[in-house]
Formats: sequence, structure tokens, C-alpha cells
Amino acid sequence: MSTDSVAPMLDEFAICKLSHRYAQALDRNDQVAWAALFTADAVIESGNSKPRGYSEIMRIPVDQLKRYKKTLHSVTTQVITLSGDTALGEVYCTAYHIYEDFHQNGRFPFDLSHNFLIRYEDAYRRVDGQWMFTRRRISTEARFVHQIIPVA
Repeated sequence: MSTDSVAPMLDEFAICKLSHRYAQALDRNDQVAWAALFTADAVIESGNSKPRGYSEIMRIPVDQLKRYKKTLHSVTTQVITLSGDTALGEVYCTAYHIYEDFHQNGRFPFDLSHNFLIRYEDAYRRVDGQWMFTRRRISTEARFVHQIIPVA
């Protein structure tokens, strides 16, 4: 197998890992890892909200973990289309957002998971040899809530 035939596979693998690093940095509020995922001109779009630029993107993990006790983003299907130093992708994700609720005026706490089935439409660019997000459009396909049973 020639280097020319391996390079696209390595690029696709690196882009897939980018989505995994996104999920992990978001769930862990790892600001250093999070910042390394995006170009300076990156935007994130979601629903009818106005696009968020780099400075707003940097606040996403902090804001997310203010609302929830923890989150877990599970990346599944990924389809990548390469074009030199740019690429487009579609990524599926199931996101779990754990929060505390209460019965009887706060006397009986319990946890709920607000879950999202997400489809990301992405644009990527290679910068100094590293693949980064330039755009991420977040489409929520479905939402549902489950009660969490404590681990014994």
C-alpha cells in the first residue's frame, strides 16, 4: 500500500478522533483540550440561535457543567469527505445530561438524565498539521428523559 493511499485514511482517522476529543473535553470541562479543537474563526450553530464565535465556544463546557452534574457524549456514526486540507463531516452522537431533581419539596432527591440524539454537520481544516473544527452545526433529532437508578 502506497503512502498516497494511506494518507487519506490517516486524515479521516484524525478527524474522527477530533470528534472524540470534543466529547471528552466537553464532558470533563478540559479547557486546554477544548481550545485546541477549534480554529480562531470557528463557529458553532444550533437551532435558531445566532452562530457562536470562538470566545463564546470557549464558554460552552463551563456553561454546560453549571446546568448539569455531569454529561457524557457518546460519538457513533461518522462520515468524512476529504478535500485537501479541508473536509466536511456528519457525526452522530447520543448525549446524556445528568441533573438532580426532588420529590416532596426537596426531601427526596433523585437524578434524571436529559438525553439528546444529535447530528453534527461539520467543516474541518488542517492547521499546522492538525485537523480542527471551523464550523459545527448541531441538530437535535430527538430528546428524552430517564430517571437514574443509583449504583449500589
